[in-house]
Amino acid sequence: MTEKNHSDFDQSAYERPSNKYICGRAAEWGVPCRAGPNFDGTCGCVAECEPFFVNGRWECRRPQVDGGPCKNGPSPEGICGCTQSPCVPRRTMRWYRGRLSIIAAGIIVALLAAFTHLSNEKNIFSDGFRIGALDAGELTDGHTGFFETLECKTCHTAHESKLTTWLMAVITDSDVAITKACVNCHLFEGEATSPHNAVFPADKNIIKTECTICHNEHKGVSADISSLSDEQCASCHEKKFTNFSTGHSDFSEEFPYFRRTAINFDHTTHLTKYFQDERMKKDKRKPEDAPAECITCHQNESEERNIKPLGYEKICATCHTNQILKRKLVFLRLPEFNEPDIDREVAIELCGPNEDAEDENAEDYESVSVDEMSVITSYLMGLTPDDPEKYSKAFQNLMLGMMEDGISPLIEMLEENGVRLNANQLLTGLNPEAAKRMACAWAMNLEYELPASPAFGGWYGDLLEFIYQPNGHADIVIKRWLDFAVIAGGDNEEMIERAEVMREYLLSKKDGPGACVKCHAITRDKKEGKLRIEWQYHQNENSSYQSFSHQRHLRLVDPQGVKLSDPNQGCAKCHKLNADAAYDSSFEDYNPMTYSSNFISIEKKTCSQCHAKGRIREDCQLCHNYHKGFDFTDRVTRNKN
Repeated sequence: MTEKNHSDFDQSAYERPSNKYICGRAAEWGVPCRAGPNFDGTCGCVAECEPFFVNGRWECRRPQVDGGPCKNGPSPEGICGCTQSPCVPRRTMRWYRGRLSIIAAGIIVALLAAFTHLSNEKNIFSDGFRIGALDAGELTDGHTGFFETLECKTCHTAHESKLTTWLMAVITDSDVAITKACVNCHLFEGEATSPHNAVFPADKNIIKTECTICHNEHKGVSADISSLSDEQCASCHEKKFTNFSTGHSDFSEEFPYFRRTAINFDHTTHLTKYFQDERMKKDKRKPEDAPAECITCHQNESEERNIKPLGYEKICATCHTNQILKRKLVFLRLPEFNEPDIDREVAIELCGPNEDAEDENAEDYESVSVDEMSVITSYLMGLTPDDPEKYSKAFQNLMLGMMEDGISPLIEMLEENGVRLNANQLLTGLNPEAAKRMACAWAMNLEYELPASPAFGGWYGDLLEFIYQPNGHADIVIKRWLDFAVIAGGDNEEMIERAEVMREYLLSKKDGPGACVKCHAITRDKKEGKLRIEWQYHQNENSSYQSFSHQRHLRLVDPQGVKLSDPNQGCAKCHKLNADAAYDSSFEDYNPMTYSSNFISIEKKTCSQCHAKGRIREDCQLCHNYHKGFDFTDRVTRNKN
């Protein structure tokens, strides 16, 4: 007969009502091991008992209830001789009951929360009432219009009426789904779920972000869900601080002049040298006078981060137009010939007789030109410019073609030599008849005499040269030839060398048509390594996460009509000239990032004079943007229409 109290604590070592695990042997065979499982779920019985050392020997002291002393007894080292293999403990029924009780209580609470608030207000869930716990609240004004079409499905995944889809909604990440819905309307330059939409190094541990980390809807029509608090910004950044004036790190040494501009304008030279010239100070009431203050050249009425210059015609033309008109491009030059290769009869047939032509029966031929070919023609024809033996026949064949077809041979020469620009644009405005008449004179070994002076620029022949004269700033022909110069190359060393010589001539700041590049910077592309001339003004996009309003600051420093050029209260309060900067040389390597600014970098203390606690705002969003290149998709436009 079984003992009545065999499971009491003083009768059984296995009685542990608070333990979450039961012995694996008890679960399988109903015979638990004596020690039972440990509290962490591991087996607690690797041996039957613990031997006792008595009178110089080890003895087995297993209780009679467990079978008495084991047959083998302990080893000489005191290890139990009846070791049992461990088993895998299992959860107790008590533990399972506890978990089920918690889940049941949670379901009851959720149902009570869902059905305790009912109203007669019509909404998507019912025609006559709504469920309070499922009513998230009103949308902001900017998002209300999208709700009218697709309702909640605009942003949220529809769970429909199936129980399985509702259960899946509990365990799925709804933030990810909402982020995908956000980018259906909102666009950024970088990855939407990357901090600041930026690209970080692969070895940097960056957490993935979702829109709902910072933006939460259903706060009401007038709620501002785009603004962030400084605490939200500090939650991610490693360097945490509470305010700008005392905690923000110092500005970088280049701030804010990280990248050179598209225009090479040396403020130091102009302000300290050119604008001080007495010839520029004749009459301060005339527009050709030297600028008296910064806003003479920079517009300041509606500018934010960038202060645009007023443009060439308003601020540069007075001094530089005449310089541009003097820079002529020599396309063709009649070189020296050892002997004529053009048949006189053919020349007369194509051009007509010329009384000044040299007699073909003359014994000693003397070339009217002793010059070399132009560097442009040398490159295009692939010929050495100072070797008549090599270029004589080819150049005279070119003249013969011009006598027959005007400019067609010139276009063919450009196209055959791999000119990647439109050849017609390089010769825009060239009169075929003028080209023919010049070639006819050269074929007769005569200098070409221009009928009239080219008062308005353009293409014309003059003695031994075929020239293009620009008609002013932004001349399209000159721009195309300079674009051609920066991309010209070759398949062999000789062609590459000729391309370099031609490029040096076309881009020379002192001679030739290269006056443009005195002001327009040349930039090398990072990926392909190609050069390009920056013809257009571009805003500074390097600091896309920083915002600054010149307009607001100019109003602050000019409250009573103080000149903005005032060294203490005007533009110079922040922008101080750096006379020692190697400004012009920083344009020579074609890298826009190796830049020596005309101005001394702005320090944090300049800003903290005003932006400090108790003075002017100093929160993060005042100067920093989170998103990069924010924009909207076409969906927004369609919805508004």
